Amino acid sequence: MPVPSDMYFESVVQPEHEGWLLLDSLCKRFTYHSRELWGEKIANGFVAVNGETANLETIAHRGDKVVYHVTNYTEPEVPTDFKVVFEDDEFMLVAKPAGVPVHHTGHIFYNTFTAIVRRGTDYETATPMHRLDRDTGGLMLFAKYAESAARFQKNLDRILLKKFYMAVVRGDFSSELVDCTMPLREDPADRLRLRMHHFADGKPCHTRFRKVGEGLLSQPVAGESKYSVVEAELLTGRKHQIRAHLAELGFPILGDRLYSFDGVYYEKMSRSWSRDPSVDNSEEGLSAEDLAALGGKSQMLYAYKVEIQLPYWKESRVFDCEDYPADMAELVQNAKKNA
Repeated sequence: MPVPSDMYFESVVQPEHEGWLLLDSLCKRFTYHSRELWGEKIANGFVAVNGETANLETIAHRGDKVVYHVTNYTEPEVPTDFKVVFEDDEFMLVAKPAGVPVHHTGHIFYNTFTAIVRRGTDYETATPMHRLDRDTGGLMLFAKYAESAARFQKNLDRILLKKFYMAVVRGDFSSELVDCTMPLREDPADRLRLRMHHFADGKPCHTRFRKVGEGLLSQPVAGESKYSVVEAELLTGRKHQIRAHLAELGFPILGDRLYSFDGVYYEKMSRSWSRDPSVDNSEEGLSAEDLAALGGKSQMLYAYKVEIQLPYWKESRVFDCEDYPADMAELVQNAKKNA
């Protein structure tokens, strides 16, 4: 869906900024602009407070609605197609493509998956009941209405009973069932703080892995020509759980920028991002050679099957969807033939 060239970004003045100059408040909270540039934006009429154009003498008060107008706005291109696999009066099960964030990020505000679903259906308050990483595709449960989400969110574990993912990993994975219970947490010493690592004092995690098949890569990745297709049953739902568990086991997911190659491709991509909404983020910094080195254009992890028990059903139901990205689909198909 085309991104509007004019965008309006809203924020609310926090209590601790009561009585500050609006300029000081913006500089403190939104550091992607220098003080000089924020001053220019205000002076040129691109910032409003409670519907009135601000000026350099405007004082901020707690609860004030601040609107920043950005012209010539751009975002990275993301896939905007989706498929409704199931729906009833209150819920939708939707297949999310890889490459689109569920919620807004520092550089994507308009084409989040939540916004795409809302614009592409009749449900303006459709709310995701859980999330998938930006680079993970697959099945997501949405409540059609905010009221339904609020009513059922606290009992999600009674609704979304089981979640299964398909992953394509580098190397020859074990043919035995693998119950991985490594506790995970972030490492303050990691230069990439968002990564999860195995620590004894981490959060309890449980993933069950089953090898589906194997094959040979047309182009070796990190010197490895073999790959395996692995089903992962998510028994707990921690951040990056499947990706981190597979990396810790020595089988990183093909195309995973963060957990492969010590995150150097994630860093390269991140350097091309700007949190400034007026900066063009349409190119994300990875070359064709980089993607070939990673083994895929996108992360080869897909939430392909769920078991759901809605409160008004007598029995649970299983739904699946295998709309893998093209490069992943080919590897999965070949591996199943070799199984």
